[in-house]
Amino acid sequence: MSVIEKLSIISDTITKLMNFTVNDEIVKPDFEEYLTSVSAKNADKISMQALIIPYIFERRLTSEKKNIIQIFEEKNKDLSKEEIEILNALSKSFSSVFEIRRVLSSGFEMYNLINEKMYKILSLVKMNNFRGITPGQYAQCRIFPMKDEYYLLEISNVISSINKEEVYKYAIAKIIERPEDAYEENPKKQEQIEKTVKDFFVKFQECFGKDEVISTNIYADNLINMFNVYCDEGVMPEKSEIEANIHQVDNNRYFTVEDFKNSYSDFMEKSLEGFSSHSSVYDIGIIYDKELGLFVLPFYQTFCKIYEVQDYKEIQGYKDCVKSFLENDKVNANIIRRVAGKYANFTERTNEILQTNYTLEELLNYYKQDSTEKKIFSSASVLYSSKIFEQMMSTVTQKEDNKQKENIDYSNVGRNDKCPCGSGKKYKNCCMLKNI
Repeated sequence: MSVIEKLSIISDTITKLMNFTVNDEIVKPDFEEYLTSVSAKNADKISMQALIIPYIFERRLTSEKKNIIQIFEEKNKDLSKEEIEILNALSKSFSSVFEIRRVLSSGFEMYNLINEKMYKILSLVKMNNFRGITPGQYAQCRIFPMKDEYYLLEISNVISSINKEEVYKYAIAKIIERPEDAYEENPKKQEQIEKTVKDFFVKFQECFGKDEVISTNIYADNLINMFNVYCDEGVMPEKSEIEANIHQVDNNRYFTVEDFKNSYSDFMEKSLEGFSSHSSVYDIGIIYDKELGLFVLPFYQTFCKIYEVQDYKEIQGYKDCVKSFLENDKVNANIIRRVAGKYANFTERTNEILQTNYTLEELLNYYKQDSTEKKIFSSASVLYSSKIFEQMMSTVTQKEDNKQKENIDYSNVGRNDKCPCGSGKKYKNCCMLKNI
């Protein structure tokens, strides 16, 4: 098959999939509802195409949570061998943030900021469709692998190099949203994360003497910082210091924490402020899973209490709490197994609360399908190994330091005195020249 023939059948298969999405009796109503939810009911043809691609590859329908490609294959039994092969390749597509390194005659060379890997990506359309895209810019793209080659499905956004910081923030937000994107396409990165997880598990137990610590959001930042300092500098916190930061909430209850609703543009700054900056007080579980890394879970103790106490209905928001832990993708199947292992009544009580009749495995397959089918490390553990996160944190921390320095009073500092900025240098060798 020639290159032109290959590109043609790929494009034709994608077109069939799109037409199916807007016409199928099962998919069409859901797609129209999706368009309404994103205020795009009357979108033009170009906007529609930009919306339909993420819908096809990210939406799951029916009680079995099948994706659009699976439904398409089930309803089209006459697909050719080549079309089935293409659909299998499309099902492995992924979206990421890339730095454009070279523009080629048939595509691009791009560096994936999330998984730290270079890609040569072939375009399905003529390259003159990408006029204005140049090396140094950043692009949000969806690509898919097929027979040792990568193909471009879409470029949803192109960002100037002068907005590098915003691009980095977005990339980190994507890692937090889907940590597996940082290593699924990069085995070497996965090996690095696995080693970090293994090493830090030992350190967590050395630091706290166990693999989970419960406190409140007022003190959780201090405990996490103690662990980070021990990992980075080898400084073991005093037992009394740890105990001083272990606190219980007055009563366990579940409620919505508005402080979590931050956009990706300010989440780095919010993260630096920490849990203690939140206006409400709630319990937090700091848990180190031996296989998947560090999880910091608000309302973890409340979730456990639902299975621990006899009258769980006295716990405010008990049903919403159970649903939150089951429906939240950030709560891995391993966490649910951990709680189920603690409480023999877990499955029975969960079924009673949700009015269902699942076994534990059925419950996990329904609510935690992704993390039962593949290894998903915690976002925190992936970020520990992320170059872009390290660079971004250095930038944000430097900005915070500069802000603090701006507020220092240098008026009565002698040239040979220690600089008030905290550098340890003499004033004349540090900030004096900046203040002349």
